[in-house]
Formats: sequence, structure tokens, C-alpha cells
Amino acid sequence: MPPKNIFDILTCPSHSLSMAYLFEQIETHRTITCEDGEWHGHLAAARGNGWDEEGTRYDFPYQVDEEYDSMTDYLYNLWMILHLSRDLFAWDGNYTEKKNQVVSDSDAYYLAQALAGAWQSEDRSLLEFMEAGSFRICAG
Repeated sequence: MPPKNIFDILTCPSHSLSMAYLFEQIETHRTITCEDGEWHGHLAAARGNGWDEEGTRYDFPYQVDEEYDSMTDYLYNLWMILHLSRDLFAWDGNYTEKKNQVVSDSDAYYLAQALAGAWQSEDRSLLEFMEAGSFRICAG
């Protein structure tokens, strides 16, 4: 039986505290997960196969929608937007932080192409997911 809340996860020995990556298709909202080490390995393999990464886009409007709370004080929301603005201006386009950043259609396609030749798993669902277009690296 899956855990019902965070306390169940923390006390259940069958669950790892390492958070897998959750990816979400921008158009279809389809999701897929990938373990941390596996994702880092895929990125390294793609770079080794000539992938010329574009960098991810920090999705400021999405972040504001996620964080804004109409039930809280105006000043809190203003502070939150300023905090997110700081994150936007400091964004380095990485693929490893889990900050709801977006991988573009073309970048996702070329990432999948760079991985396709070296793919060793029979499960090609992650490759097919990337080939389908732009996706979000969801916040953990």
C-alpha cells in the first residue's frame, strides 16, 4: 500500500528519501519518472554523444502560480514574487535542479537523438517521452 503522507514515507523502510525526477509534458501533462543517478547518467551520455544543450528555461509565470496564495497577506506574496524574480535572474539553465524548469521542443528532441544510439535498456519510454516535445523538470 502506498504511503498516505510524508510521515508514512519517513517511517516506512521500503521508501527511499532520494527523490526521483518527475517530468511533465507541457502539451499533454503526461508524466514520467527517472531516478537521480539515471538522469545524470543520461545527461552525461548525451553530452558525450554530441548533444549541444540549449539550457532550460526558468518558468517564472508557472512558479508564481505555484507559490502565490490569495489567502495570505499582500506583503508575503510581494516578497515571494521578489524571491522568485531573484531565482529567475540567477537561473543558469541547468537540467539537474528540480525547479519546474522547461526543456524546449528542439532541446528535448536532440537530447533523445543523442541518447538513442547508446540506449541500452529495452524500456524506451523515456526516449519516447523526450521525442514527444517540451517537458518540465518538476520541483521536488
